[in-house]
Amino acid sequence: QFRTGINESQVVRQAELLVSSGLAAAGYECVNLDDGWMAPERAANGELTGDAAKFPHGMAWLADRIHELGLRFGLYTAIGSRTCQALPASWEHYDQDAQTFASWGVDFVKVDDCGGLPKGTTVDALTEHFREFGVRLREHNPDVVYSQELPIHQICKPSFRSSVQASAESAHMWRVAHDENPLSHDYAYPMILGHLAAVVDLHPFAGPGHWNDLDMIAPGYPASGWTLADLRNQLSVWAMEASPLLIGADIAALPPDALAALKNPHMIAIDQSGEQCSTVIMNGLVEALVKPDPDGGVAALFVNLGTGAAAGRFPLSQLGLTSARASGYDVWTGETTTFSEVSVTLEARLSLIHISEPTRQAEI
Repeated sequence: QFRTGINESQVVRQAELLVSSGLAAAGYECVNLDDGWMAPERAANGELTGDAAKFPHGMAWLADRIHELGLRFGLYTAIGSRTCQALPASWEHYDQDAQTFASWGVDFVKVDDCGGLPKGTTVDALTEHFREFGVRLREHNPDVVYSQELPIHQICKPSFRSSVQASAESAHMWRVAHDENPLSHDYAYPMILGHLAAVVDLHPFAGPGHWNDLDMIAPGYPASGWTLADLRNQLSVWAMEASPLLIGADIAALPPDALAALKNPHMIAIDQSGEQCSTVIMNGLVEALVKPDPDGGVAALFVNLGTGAAAGRFPLSQLGLTSARASGYDVWTGETTTFSEVSVTLEARLSLIHISEPTRQAEI
């Protein structure tokens, strides 16, 4: 949101808004700085430092301020010698940077895959560098969350799946899709479908403590022309695929309906249920993704893969239910109904519902 113009007062303001908006109470509890926070060069002793013009009190002070609000604090670096914005990154400084981050009280570290890798660096060598950085981070702070981007430059290459597997063995979360780019409303739906396609068969690598990361949420509503439906579509995909929920937006600019969508307790429960969707069913041009729901029954996401309106019919048995009839509610509208099969007609959007067996009443 703030790109390389990010500064101390903006970070504190976003943290305060995270609390006052109710987002922190809903579970959004970590304030992460992305690229642009560091000084143009390392200090004389080789340490990373914050840009003194942007962060006059220093990064340890900022971490303390975030912690005082009951939140956690995250920072960004890159695996190469330079970040994507050509600032100092962590190549050959893994232990030093891990020690620095721990001394500042950093709870979350994102390691990008860009900038200044030696010519000829192989995927295997890069994989080892990411693994080594994770080891160093945990040595100095066993509770740190390690987020990294090893797979992102392997997308569409034979090494993609093996890089995801390697990431799952060394990190808590790893990017598996390109950056969210909120260009316009017209671009939102195909981009969200592209992110869904990127992760739908990667469920074997996801589970408690290690997750496929689809990138940030809410980057385009309303500033870039996204609609509320676009935001709900995005959140529906992230929830079914158990992608971590990281808001990439100015909280002060989010209207009440966006905040309500981000805090939707049913969506959050589906996202945080402990597993990524592993069941995909097709009927015509409608795709159904299904996974057990923490409230009981199942969560089902219906996706229109066509270019116009599309209809699909799904017997309850296909959705993993044994009853002849079930009740369900739309996670976004609260509309509830009882049915013997799910029949949907979708425009260019998705529909996320919770379905309960008759013995459990759906909660609205």
